[in-house]
Amino acid sequence: LWKWLKDEVIANVFHKDQNDIAQSITRFEQYVLQHPDEVLRRMGCAV
Repeated sequence: LWKWLKDEVIANVFHKDQNDIAQSITRFEQYVLQHPDEVLRRMGCAV
């Protein structure tokens, strides 16, 4: 999950401040919680 978060939220993204980063991470967390099938797929588990 760390690599996925880095690729989606941190890498090559300009955040105006720490609050903006925190909000982006929260949105990522919400997405992960709503898409457990994608989490399993990215972990190499067949769904």
